[in-house]
Amino acid sequence: MRATGIVRKIDNLGRVVIPKEIRKEMKINNGNTLEIFVDQDDSVILKKYSPVDELDQVQDYVNTLVETTECDVMITDTDKVIAGSEELERYERRPVGAVIKETMENRNTEIIEEGTKGDICEDYEHNEEKVGSILIAPVMKQGDVLGAVILSSQDQSLGDYEVKIAETTAKILSKQLGL
Repeated sequence: MRATGIVRKIDNLGRVVIPKEIRKEMKINNGNTLEIFVDQDDSVILKKYSPVDELDQVQDYVNTLVETTECDVMITDTDKVIAGSEELERYERRPVGAVIKETMENRNTEIIEEGTKGDICEDYEHNEEKVGSILIAPVMKQGDVLGAVILSSQDQSLGDYEVKIAETTAKILSKQLGL
């Protein structure tokens, strides 16, 4: 744990403001959910909460989608890749790219015909390297975006069949998330 030198008072409703600099550094935005931990030495620790990361069978969903669609697959939360098929597992735990974030924010399923590695992850080497078609289906619960189901294929263009499969998986995942 590192000290920031910032001290805040708790108001009469028990609230404390997380400084803008820390929110920016940690990529904490309005509406994000934080998990609260209490340490043995009376420390209170706030951690970004990812309900998608808590799912036990997320890799099973990935494997089933690979078998069903013959595409590469990954599942993300709003910030990072949670699980990926064999071809995309190198992206796991990496931050999602701007295109994926934008699609999640728009709350619509999108197909990008000529995707690049930079569309998938923001800090991946050789970001301009082509990865083929990318389909992004947001996972939403009660109007909040919690992540995305992403299909990718260099061999085939993605169409209505893959859209329906990805959207159905996103809905199933949202029902699995206990918020």
